[in-house]
Amino acid sequence: MSEPHWPRAQWRDSGEEAFLLWFVFGDFDADLRIDGDQYRTRGLPAGIEAVRYRNDALAKWDGYPLAGTLGRVLWDENPRLFERAKSAGECYMLRGALRDPSDLDALRDLVGTIEALCNAGGIAVVDPQTLSMFSAEEWHARFFAADTFAARGHVLILCDDDEQNAGRLRVHTRGLRKFARPDIDIRNVPSALAAHAGGLAQTFVEYECDGGLVDDGHAVGVEGAPQQLVVRITGSSSDDDFNNRHLALRWPD
Repeated sequence: MSEPHWPRAQWRDSGEEAFLLWFVFGDFDADLRIDGDQYRTRGLPAGIEAVRYRNDALAKWDGYPLAGTLGRVLWDENPRLFERAKSAGECYMLRGALRDPSDLDALRDLVGTIEALCNAGGIAVVDPQTLSMFSAEEWHARFFAADTFAARGHVLILCDDDEQNAGRLRVHTRGLRKFARPDIDIRNVPSALAAHAGGLAQTFVEYECDGGLVDDGHAVGVEGAPQQLVVRITGSSSDDDFNNRHLALRWPD
């Protein structure tokens, strides 16, 4: 058996599933064929489907990504690309779940498949799990041009006001459900130490994408914190902040 292109050196089976979801908007070739060698893809992984919709028909679905809260976020991010996506004739939805994968080659296959769709008429790719939208050119540059895995391309790290702790910040992520791993939520962060909390979140992201598991009760030290932060695993896929479980940490006072 050949070595994986995108290995997970720290992998331990979580017993969870990796959930994958993208929408590609455009007007696609009638006879769409994907050259696996050109696009570095073996095709759709087992458990993942690619369904072609008329955009106006998909827009009637409750989960339509260009409507509701996600639609407002995407419009704010790039109104021009949003309007182009909304006026496109078609949309491919790539969706499914994989048992916790020991490597990321299935993700690599899907990156290549989406690149092929972009080259066959796609103009915008929506990743609902990271609240993000990319033009075809951005997808190529960020995900496909180099055949390497970069965790930050697939996971979003956010920093905003902590509504539970006045005057403090919250550093949190979205997207780790793609890797069958919980997201991260660090609360009560002093504004002067936001970069330290961000670095901690990045460390967790890279470790989990590489297949590592973080245990409930794990304590971690970080520069600037007077004592260790303790991980508590909580939440579920119905949690609107993450659509995933998450590692909850509180910055010490």
